[in-house]
Amino acid sequence: MTELAPLAGIRVLDVSSVLSGPLASMLLADLGADVIKVEPPTAPDFTRGTGDAHNAMTAYFYNTNRGKRAIAVDGSRSAGQQILRSLADQADVVLQNMRPGKAARIGLDPDECLERNKSLIYASISGYGTEGPSASEPVYDYVIQAVTGMVDVQRDPATTDPELTRHFLADKITAHSTVEAILAALFARERDPQRHGQHVEVSMYEANLAFVWPDAMMQHSLIEEPDAATVYPGDYYRVYPTNDGAIVMMPLMGPLDGICAAIGSPELATDPRFAVLGAGNLHEFQDLIAGHISRWSTEEALTIFGRHDVPAGPVIPRSQVHEHPQAVALNSVPEHDDAVIGRVRSARPAWRMSGTPEVLNEGAPIFGEHTDVVLRELGYSQEEVERLRQDGVVA
Repeated sequence: MTELAPLAGIRVLDVSSVLSGPLASMLLADLGADVIKVEPPTAPDFTRGTGDAHNAMTAYFYNTNRGKRAIAVDGSRSAGQQILRSLADQADVVLQNMRPGKAARIGLDPDECLERNKSLIYASISGYGTEGPSASEPVYDYVIQAVTGMVDVQRDPATTDPELTRHFLADKITAHSTVEAILAALFARERDPQRHGQHVEVSMYEANLAFVWPDAMMQHSLIEEPDAATVYPGDYYRVYPTNDGAIVMMPLMGPLDGICAAIGSPELATDPRFAVLGAGNLHEFQDLIAGHISRWSTEEALTIFGRHDVPAGPVIPRSQVHEHPQAVALNSVPEHDDAVIGRVRSARPAWRMSGTPEVLNEGAPIFGEHTDVVLRELGYSQEEVERLRQDGVVA
Protein backbone atom coordinates (compact mmCIF):
# COMPACT_ATOMS: atom_id res chain seq x y z
CA MET A 1 0.00 0.00 0.00
CA THR A 2 1.24 3.47 -0.90
CA GLU A 3 1.01 6.31 1.59
CA LEU A 4 0.21 8.78 -1.18
CA ALA A 5 -3.31 9.72 -2.21
CA PRO A 6 -4.16 8.91 -5.86
CA LEU A 7 -3.61 12.49 -7.10
CA ALA A 8 -0.88 13.53 -4.66
CA GLY A 9 1.52 15.84 -6.47
CA ILE A 10 -1.09 17.01 -9.00
CA ARG A 11 -1.76 20.75 -8.94
CA VAL A 12 -5.07 22.17 -10.16
CA LEU A 13 -5.72 25.83 -10.96
CA ASP A 14 -9.45 26.36 -10.53
CA VAL A 15 -10.82 29.58 -12.00
CA SER A 16 -14.40 28.31 -12.09
CA SER A 17 -17.35 29.46 -10.00
CA VAL A 18 -20.66 28.41 -8.46
CA LEU A 19 -21.18 24.64 -8.83
CA SER A 20 -20.10 22.60 -11.87
CA GLY A 21 -16.44 23.63 -11.85
CA PRO A 22 -15.92 24.01 -8.09
CA LEU A 23 -17.52 20.63 -7.38
CA ALA A 24 -15.29 19.00 -10.01
CA SER A 25 -12.14 20.51 -8.52
CA MET A 26 -13.25 19.57 -4.99
CA LEU A 27 -13.56 15.95 -6.11
CA LEU A 28 -9.99 16.20 -7.43
CA ALA A 29 -8.94 17.60 -4.03
CA ASP A 30 -10.70 14.65 -2.41
CA LEU A 31 -8.40 12.46 -4.49
CA GLY A 32 -5.36 14.28 -3.13
CA ALA A 33 -4.76 17.08 -5.65
CA ASP A 34 -3.51 20.50 -4.54
CA VAL A 35 -6.32 22.78 -5.76
CA ILE A 36 -5.84 26.54 -5.90
CA LYS A 37 -9.18 28.34 -6.19
CA VAL A 38 -9.13 31.80 -7.77
CA GLU A 39 -11.72 34.51 -7.08
CA PRO A 40 -11.72 38.16 -8.20
CA PRO A 41 -11.00 40.56 -5.30
CA THR A 42 -14.34 42.36 -5.68
CA ALA A 43 -16.48 39.37 -6.72
CA PRO A 44 -16.27 36.37 -4.39
CA ASP A 45 -17.79 33.12 -5.59
CA PHE A 46 -21.59 33.36 -5.72
CA THR A 47 -21.91 30.46 -3.30
CA ARG A 48 -20.18 32.46 -0.54
CA GLY A 49 -23.35 34.54 -0.35
CA THR A 50 -25.95 31.81 -0.86
CA GLY A 51 -27.58 30.65 2.36
CA ASP A 52 -26.85 31.73 5.92
CA ALA A 53 -23.24 32.74 6.48
CA HIS A 54 -21.32 31.80 9.62
CA ASN A 55 -18.14 33.86 9.95
CA ALA A 56 -18.49 34.64 6.23
CA MET A 57 -18.73 30.93 5.35
CA THR A 58 -21.85 29.27 3.93
CA ALA A 59 -22.65 25.58 3.80
CA TYR A 60 -23.06 25.82 0.01
CA PHE A 61 -19.54 27.16 -0.44
CA TYR A 62 -18.15 24.66 2.06
CA ASN A 63 -19.80 21.73 0.29
CA THR A 64 -18.15 22.58 -3.04
CA ASN A 65 -14.76 23.90 -1.92
CA ARG A 66 -13.49 21.62 0.85
CA GLY A 67 -9.78 21.00 0.84
CA LYS A 68 -8.76 23.84 -1.49
CA ARG A 69 -6.49 26.84 -1.14
CA ALA A 70 -8.04 30.18 -2.07
CA ILE A 71 -6.48 33.26 -3.62
CA ALA A 72 -8.05 36.53 -4.73
CA VAL A 73 -6.60 37.85 -8.02
CA ASP A 74 -7.98 40.40 -10.48
CA GLY A 75 -7.59 38.73 -13.87
CA SER A 76 -8.73 41.86 -15.68
CA ARG A 77 -5.46 43.58 -14.72
CA SER A 78 -2.20 42.79 -16.50
CA ALA A 79 -0.41 42.07 -13.22
CA GLY A 80 -3.20 39.70 -12.25
CA GLN A 81 -3.03 37.97 -15.62
CA GLN A 82 0.67 37.43 -15.12
CA ILE A 83 -0.04 35.70 -11.80
CA LEU A 84 -2.64 33.44 -13.37
CA ARG A 85 -0.38 32.59 -16.31
CA SER A 86 2.44 31.71 -13.92
CA LEU A 87 0.12 29.44 -11.97
CA ALA A 88 -1.10 27.80 -15.19
CA ASP A 89 2.52 27.25 -16.26
CA GLN A 90 3.12 25.25 -13.07
CA ALA A 91 -0.21 23.43 -13.04
CA ASP A 92 -1.15 19.96 -14.16
CA VAL A 93 -4.77 20.98 -14.65
CA VAL A 94 -6.53 24.28 -15.36
CA LEU A 95 -10.30 24.22 -14.87
CA GLN A 96 -12.71 26.96 -15.94
CA ASN A 97 -16.45 27.18 -16.60
CA MET A 98 -16.73 30.57 -18.27
CA ARG A 99 -18.65 31.23 -21.45
CA PRO A 100 -16.58 30.43 -24.56
CA GLY A 101 -13.77 32.93 -25.11
CA LYS A 102 -13.99 34.63 -21.73
CA ALA A 103 -11.00 32.84 -20.19
CA ALA A 104 -8.72 34.59 -22.67
CA ARG A 105 -9.69 37.90 -21.07
CA ILE A 106 -7.97 36.89 -17.83
CA GLY A 107 -4.83 35.61 -19.54
CA LEU A 108 -5.85 31.96 -19.72
CA ASP A 109 -6.52 31.34 -23.39
CA PRO A 110 -6.40 27.55 -23.73
CA ASP A 111 -4.19 27.47 -26.81
CA GLU A 112 -1.68 29.88 -25.26
CA CYS A 113 -1.64 27.96 -21.99
CA LEU A 114 -1.04 24.66 -23.79
CA GLU A 115 1.70 26.24 -25.88
CA ARG A 116 3.56 27.38 -22.78
CA ASN A 117 2.88 24.27 -20.69
CA LYS A 118 2.95 21.24 -22.98
CA SER A 119 1.91 18.84 -20.21
CA LEU A 120 -1.14 20.83 -19.14
CA ILE A 121 -4.65 19.39 -19.04
CA TYR A 122 -6.86 22.39 -19.77
CA ALA A 123 -10.49 21.62 -18.90
CA SER A 124 -13.27 23.88 -20.14
CA ILE A 125 -16.89 23.56 -19.03
CA SER A 126 -19.44 25.36 -21.17
CA GLY A 127 -23.21 25.44 -21.47
CA TYR A 128 -23.78 24.29 -25.03
CA GLY A 129 -20.22 23.84 -26.28
CA THR A 130 -18.27 26.11 -28.59
CA GLU A 131 -20.14 25.49 -31.86
CA GLY A 132 -23.74 25.58 -32.99
CA PRO A 133 -26.57 28.12 -32.76
CA SER A 134 -26.81 27.98 -28.95
CA ALA A 135 -23.07 28.17 -28.17
CA SER A 136 -23.18 31.82 -27.09
CA GLU A 137 -26.36 31.60 -25.03
CA PRO A 138 -26.22 32.01 -21.22
CA VAL A 139 -27.01 28.71 -19.52
CA TYR A 140 -27.97 27.61 -16.05
CA ASP A 141 -28.88 24.25 -14.55
CA TYR A 142 -32.62 24.67 -15.09
CA VAL A 143 -32.16 25.42 -18.80
CA ILE A 144 -30.17 22.24 -19.32
CA GLN A 145 -32.77 20.21 -17.42
CA ALA A 146 -35.40 21.53 -19.81
CA VAL A 147 -33.61 21.02 -23.14
CA THR A 148 -32.28 17.53 -22.40
CA GLY A 149 -35.67 16.00 -21.60
CA MET A 150 -35.30 15.89 -17.82
CA VAL A 151 -38.24 18.23 -17.21
CA ASP A 152 -40.38 16.15 -19.55
CA VAL A 153 -39.41 12.99 -17.66
CA GLN A 154 -40.54 14.62 -14.41
CA ARG A 155 -44.13 15.20 -15.59
CA ASP A 156 -46.69 14.52 -12.92
CA PRO A 157 -48.45 11.26 -13.88
CA ALA A 158 -51.85 12.63 -12.89
CA THR A 159 -51.74 16.15 -14.30
CA THR A 160 -48.99 15.70 -16.97
CA ASP A 161 -47.53 19.02 -15.76
CA PRO A 162 -43.76 19.18 -16.37
CA GLU A 163 -41.51 19.79 -13.37
CA LEU A 164 -37.90 20.64 -12.64
CA THR A 165 -35.78 18.51 -10.33
CA ARG A 166 -35.43 20.61 -7.20
CA HIS A 167 -31.68 20.45 -6.85
CA PHE A 168 -28.96 21.41 -9.29
CA LEU A 169 -28.80 18.04 -11.00
CA ALA A 170 -27.44 19.22 -14.34
CA ASP A 171 -24.57 21.11 -12.72
CA LYS A 172 -23.57 18.13 -10.60
CA ILE A 173 -23.77 15.69 -13.51
CA THR A 174 -21.48 18.02 -15.46
CA ALA A 175 -19.02 18.16 -12.56
CA HIS A 176 -18.71 14.38 -12.40
CA SER A 177 -18.39 14.13 -16.20
CA THR A 178 -15.60 16.69 -16.06
CA VAL A 179 -13.72 14.75 -13.39
CA GLU A 180 -13.98 11.60 -15.53
CA ALA A 181 -12.54 13.47 -18.51
CA ILE A 182 -9.72 15.05 -16.51
CA LEU A 183 -8.68 11.74 -14.99
CA ALA A 184 -8.71 10.11 -18.43
CA ALA A 185 -6.58 12.95 -19.84
CA LEU A 186 -4.09 12.64 -16.96
CA PHE A 187 -3.83 8.90 -17.64
CA ALA A 188 -3.34 9.54 -21.36
CA ARG A 189 -0.55 12.00 -20.50
CA GLU A 190 1.23 9.31 -18.51
CA ARG A 191 1.13 7.03 -21.56
CA ASP A 192 2.50 9.72 -23.88
CA PRO A 193 6.33 9.54 -24.20
CA GLN A 194 6.42 13.35 -24.38
CA ARG A 195 3.82 13.70 -21.60
CA HIS A 196 1.75 16.03 -23.72
CA GLY A 197 -1.46 17.37 -22.26
CA GLN A 198 -4.59 18.39 -24.12
CA HIS A 199 -7.68 20.58 -24.09
CA VAL A 200 -10.66 18.78 -22.54
CA GLU A 201 -14.05 20.32 -23.32
CA VAL A 202 -17.24 19.31 -21.51
CA SER A 203 -20.58 20.94 -22.24
CA MET A 204 -23.41 20.81 -19.74
CA TYR A 205 -25.70 20.02 -22.64
CA GLU A 206 -23.90 16.90 -23.84
CA ALA A 207 -23.02 15.68 -20.34
CA ASN A 208 -26.69 15.69 -19.43
CA LEU A 209 -27.89 14.27 -22.74
CA ALA A 210 -25.57 11.31 -22.16
CA PHE A 211 -26.80 10.99 -18.57
CA VAL A 212 -30.51 11.02 -19.33
CA TRP A 213 -30.33 8.84 -22.44
CA PRO A 214 -29.89 5.17 -21.34
CA ASP A 215 -33.28 4.73 -19.68
CA ALA A 216 -35.34 7.89 -20.13
CA MET A 217 -34.78 7.86 -23.91
CA MET A 218 -35.06 4.13 -24.53
CA GLN A 219 -38.39 4.67 -26.31
CA HIS A 220 -36.79 7.30 -28.52
CA SER A 221 -33.58 5.51 -29.51
CA LEU A 222 -34.55 3.05 -32.24
CA ILE A 223 -35.17 4.83 -35.53
CA GLU A 224 -36.33 2.26 -38.08
CA GLU A 225 -38.54 0.25 -35.70
CA PRO A 226 -39.40 2.53 -32.77
CA ASP A 227 -40.48 0.98 -29.50
CA ALA A 228 -44.20 0.82 -28.88
CA ALA A 229 -45.68 2.88 -26.08
CA THR A 230 -45.29 0.10 -23.56
CA VAL A 231 -44.01 0.18 -20.00
CA TYR A 232 -41.22 2.59 -19.16
CA PRO A 233 -40.47 1.72 -15.51
CA GLY A 234 -39.87 5.32 -14.48
CA ASP A 235 -43.47 6.18 -15.40
CA TYR A 236 -44.56 3.94 -12.55
CA TYR A 237 -42.32 5.32 -9.86
CA ARG A 238 -44.61 6.07 -6.93
CA VAL A 239 -44.42 7.13 -3.32
CA TYR A 240 -46.73 5.19 -1.01
CA PRO A 241 -47.99 7.05 2.08
CA THR A 242 -48.03 5.17 5.38
CA ASN A 243 -49.95 6.27 8.46
CA ASP A 244 -46.87 8.10 9.75
CA GLY A 245 -44.76 8.83 6.67
CA ALA A 246 -44.13 7.20 3.31
CA ILE A 247 -42.15 4.46 1.59
CA VAL A 248 -41.11 3.62 -1.95
CA MET A 249 -41.31 0.25 -3.64
CA MET A 250 -41.77 -0.93 -7.23
CA PRO A 251 -44.12 -3.78 -8.21
CA LEU A 252 -42.36 -4.24 -11.56
CA MET A 253 -39.19 -5.20 -9.71
CA GLY A 254 -41.06 -7.89 -7.74
CA PRO A 255 -41.03 -10.51 -6.53
CA LEU A 256 -44.75 -10.59 -7.37
CA ASP A 257 -45.54 -13.50 -5.05
CA GLY A 258 -43.66 -11.75 -2.24
CA ILE A 259 -45.59 -8.52 -2.73
CA CYS A 260 -48.92 -10.33 -2.77
CA ALA A 261 -48.05 -12.33 0.33
CA ALA A 262 -46.91 -9.15 2.09
CA ILE A 263 -50.29 -7.47 1.63
CA GLY A 264 -52.09 -10.62 2.78
CA SER A 265 -53.42 -11.54 -0.66
CA PRO A 266 -51.21 -14.36 -1.96
CA GLU A 267 -53.91 -15.36 -4.43
CA LEU A 268 -53.28 -12.18 -6.44
CA ALA A 269 -50.01 -13.68 -7.67
CA THR A 270 -52.05 -16.14 -9.77
CA ASP A 271 -54.94 -13.81 -10.52
CA PRO A 272 -55.30 -13.56 -14.33
CA ARG A 273 -55.70 -9.78 -13.97
CA PHE A 274 -52.13 -9.44 -12.71
CA ALA A 275 -50.34 -12.49 -14.12
CA VAL A 276 -48.29 -10.14 -16.30
CA LEU A 277 -47.86 -6.58 -15.04
CA GLY A 278 -47.85 -3.96 -17.76
CA ALA A 279 -49.32 -0.69 -18.93
CA GLY A 280 -52.87 -2.04 -18.81
CA ASN A 281 -52.93 -3.16 -15.19
CA LEU A 282 -49.97 -1.78 -13.27
CA HIS A 283 -51.69 1.33 -11.93
CA GLU A 284 -54.61 -0.80 -10.68
CA PHE A 285 -52.19 -3.12 -8.93
CA GLN A 286 -50.36 -0.18 -7.39
CA ASP A 287 -53.66 1.19 -6.06
CA LEU A 288 -54.33 -2.15 -4.36
CA ILE A 289 -50.91 -2.06 -2.71
CA ALA A 290 -51.34 1.58 -1.71
CA GLY A 291 -54.53 0.75 0.17
CA HIS A 292 -52.71 -1.75 2.37
CA ILE A 293 -49.61 0.38 2.91
CA SER A 294 -51.69 3.36 4.04
CA ARG A 295 -52.86 1.36 7.07
CA TRP A 296 -49.32 0.49 8.19
CA SER A 297 -46.67 2.55 9.87
CA THR A 298 -43.48 3.06 7.91
CA GLU A 299 -41.65 0.63 10.17
CA GLU A 300 -44.39 -2.00 9.75
CA ALA A 301 -44.36 -1.63 5.96
CA LEU A 302 -40.60 -2.02 5.74
CA THR A 303 -40.63 -5.01 8.10
CA ILE A 304 -43.39 -6.77 6.19
CA PHE A 305 -41.90 -6.19 2.76
CA GLY A 306 -38.46 -7.09 4.06
CA ARG A 307 -39.81 -10.38 5.36
CA HIS A 308 -40.83 -11.22 1.78
CA ASP A 309 -37.61 -9.93 0.18
CA VAL A 310 -39.37 -7.01 -1.52
CA PRO A 311 -37.05 -4.01 -2.08
CA ALA A 312 -38.47 -0.98 -0.28
CA GLY A 313 -37.17 2.08 1.48
CA PRO A 314 -38.43 4.86 3.73
CA VAL A 315 -38.83 8.43 2.51
CA ILE A 316 -36.36 10.14 4.83
CA PRO A 317 -36.50 13.90 5.50
CA ARG A 318 -33.27 15.65 4.57
CA SER A 319 -32.82 16.61 8.21
CA GLN A 320 -32.55 12.91 9.09
CA VAL A 321 -30.59 11.47 6.14
CA HIS A 322 -27.36 11.38 8.15
CA GLU A 323 -29.08 9.29 10.84
CA HIS A 324 -29.89 6.37 8.54
CA PRO A 325 -28.33 3.22 10.07
CA GLN A 326 -26.33 2.57 6.91
CA ALA A 327 -24.92 6.10 6.91
CA VAL A 328 -23.92 5.64 10.54
CA ALA A 329 -22.38 2.20 9.95
CA LEU A 330 -20.27 3.40 7.00
CA ASN A 331 -19.52 6.85 8.46
CA SER A 332 -20.92 8.18 5.18
CA VAL A 333 -21.60 11.64 6.61
CA PRO A 334 -18.71 12.40 8.97
CA GLU A 335 -18.78 15.37 11.33
CA HIS A 336 -15.97 17.57 12.55
CA ASP A 337 -15.33 20.94 14.16
CA ASP A 338 -14.29 23.66 11.74
CA ALA A 339 -12.61 26.79 13.02
CA VAL A 340 -14.67 29.02 10.71
CA ILE A 341 -18.10 27.48 10.26
CA GLY A 342 -18.33 25.48 13.50
CA ARG A 343 -19.61 21.92 13.82
CA VAL A 344 -20.26 20.63 10.30
CA ARG A 345 -21.20 17.42 8.54
CA SER A 346 -20.63 16.57 4.89
CA ALA A 347 -20.88 13.52 2.67
CA ARG A 348 -17.60 11.71 2.17
CA PRO A 349 -16.30 10.88 -1.31
CA ALA A 350 -18.03 7.88 -2.86
CA TRP A 351 -14.88 5.83 -3.40
CA ARG A 352 -13.12 3.45 -1.03
CA MET A 353 -9.72 2.24 -2.24
CA SER A 354 -7.77 -0.70 -0.88
CA GLY A 355 -4.34 0.47 -2.04
CA THR A 356 -4.30 4.21 -1.39
CA PRO A 357 -5.41 6.18 1.65
CA GLU A 358 -8.68 8.06 1.57
CA VAL A 359 -8.63 11.83 1.67
CA LEU A 360 -11.30 13.26 3.93
CA ASN A 361 -10.69 16.98 3.61
CA GLU A 362 -11.92 19.16 6.43
CA GLY A 363 -12.32 22.89 6.03
CA ALA A 364 -12.94 25.27 3.12
CA PRO A 365 -10.84 28.40 2.58
CA ILE A 366 -11.98 31.86 3.57
CA PHE A 367 -11.85 34.49 0.85
CA GLY A 368 -8.26 35.07 -0.31
CA GLU A 369 -6.91 33.05 2.60
CA HIS A 370 -3.86 31.68 0.77
CA THR A 371 -3.04 34.59 -1.53
CA ASP A 372 0.22 35.49 0.18
CA VAL A 373 1.58 31.98 0.49
CA VAL A 374 0.74 31.06 -3.11
CA LEU A 375 2.36 34.24 -4.44
CA ARG A 376 5.46 33.53 -2.38
CA GLU A 377 5.54 30.04 -3.92
CA LEU A 378 5.61 31.79 -7.31
CA GLY A 379 8.62 33.82 -6.20
CA TYR A 380 6.97 37.12 -5.28
CA SER A 381 8.57 38.96 -2.37
CA GLN A 382 6.47 40.21 0.52
CA GLU A 383 7.05 43.77 -0.69
CA GLU A 384 5.75 42.86 -4.15
CA VAL A 385 2.70 41.19 -2.62
CA GLU A 386 1.94 44.27 -0.54
CA ARG A 387 2.25 46.48 -3.62
CA LEU A 388 -0.13 44.22 -5.56
CA ARG A 389 -2.58 44.39 -2.68
CA GLN A 390 -2.38 48.19 -2.47
CA ASP A 391 -3.02 48.35 -6.22
CA GLY A 392 -6.09 46.13 -5.86
CA VAL A 393 -4.63 43.34 -7.99
CA VAL A 394 -4.89 40.83 -5.14
CA ALA A 395 -6.81 40.61 -1.89
